[in-house]
Amino acid sequence: MQSHENDIDDSMEGLPPRDRFLRAKAEHYIRRAEECIEMARYNAARKYLSRAEESDPANTSGKELQTVIDQKLLQIQHRGNGFGPKNGDQTVRRRRSELVLLVDQDEQLLAVLGGALNRYGFEVLGAISYEEAVETLSLIVPDVVISEVNFENGPRGFDLYQWIKSNIASRSIPFLFLAARIDRETLIAGKRFGVDDFLQKPVDEEVVTASLVNCLARRKATEIPA
Repeated sequence: MQSHENDIDDSMEGLPPRDRFLRAKAEHYIRRAEECIEMARYNAARKYLSRAEESDPANTSGKELQTVIDQKLLQIQHRGNGFGPKNGDQTVRRRRSELVLLVDQDEQLLAVLGGALNRYGFEVLGAISYEEAVETLSLIVPDVVISEVNFENGPRGFDLYQWIKSNIASRSIPFLFLAARIDRETLIAGKRFGVDDFLQKPVDEEVVTASLVNCLARRKATEIPA
């Protein structure tokens, strides 16, 4: 990263002050886009890349990242089962094909838990708010949603749950809540609404994975063959 920043500084030598400012602004947006890609927040990454291009149309880094995003979304849309190496040895395990939408305002949790689910074989999309989750759901329908209960700002997790259940395309999606503290009233309300499970923060990756697998198995068991 330091080397990259030095390259940026070198490329700005001799530029007029306004051009230097716009170049630095574009690089800031590109770094944010890279962070969003790490969290599988692809729509957010695209917005940052658009801002970067507005600031510095000559910058090629944004175009390279856009290609990465396009390829990843294509992979998600055509996801399927396959096989992959485990821990670099000859052991292989069957990859899962399900897509998880992970919604949490904690960016570190998105990156860490999303990475863990990827290693298990799930595809993951990330979102940090109700609004970003709804935007993602309008483009791609996941197989399961994991969302925190309370966001600091805006609509809450229960609002997202109700939005999902009110739409024909998404109403059958299993829904799991993440919460640092699950009080009795929240648990009762969730069960009455039909929430599939509540998961405690800080998250245990194996517990989350086990709950996901269980919810997806129950959904598959209740599906009526065409």
